[in-house]
Amino acid sequence: MTREQFTNKFYGDAVRATRNTGIFPQTLLAMAIVESQGKNEDGNYEPGLGLVARKANNYFGVKFYPQWKGPTIDLPTPGDAKKISTFVVYNSIYDSFAGFVDFLKKNPRYEKKGVFTAPNYGEQITRIAAAGYAENPNYATVVRSVADKLRQYIKTTTDAVNNNRLLFPILFAGALVAVLLISKSLKK
Repeated sequence: MTREQFTNKFYGDAVRATRNTGIFPQTLLAMAIVESQGKNEDGNYEPGLGLVARKANNYFGVKFYPQWKGPTIDLPTPGDAKKISTFVVYNSIYDSFAGFVDFLKKNPRYEKKGVFTAPNYGEQITRIAAAGYAENPNYATVVRSVADKLRQYIKTTTDAVNNNRLLFPILFAGALVAVLLISKSLKK
């Protein structure tokens, strides 16, 4: 699944998971893409192909934390200081989105860095990285770059949703007129 397909498919879930939380949907989607990517059969990186996403529906690489009461799984983390890590397991990608927001909220270091009051997704990504989310010193730059590219996909997705919202009343009105005309012709 390409980044565009991923965004189109899960944008609604991202909006729902971030509603009234202070987290931007773009932040969530960009981080999910970066954290869950793996190589496809052509050698290209795609979201959702990473080991933790495939084995645990965990699109953010959220490791076990004391407040987590659900299932976990131990998986190799060759790029980390610790070579085997315990990850949180989610039932679905939406649960991963909502769970990630919950993880941020339950860890005071994110509030202290102003993650929930950031004025935009770019600054929010910077603050999440500054709070120690990832070991990679270039993490914020990478995720912001992905988030910036997602803007065009999100616009396309929201335009399609808005067009469908306009289309439904028109179709409904047309169907109503058709029913009235048919019932009128049957009375004759």
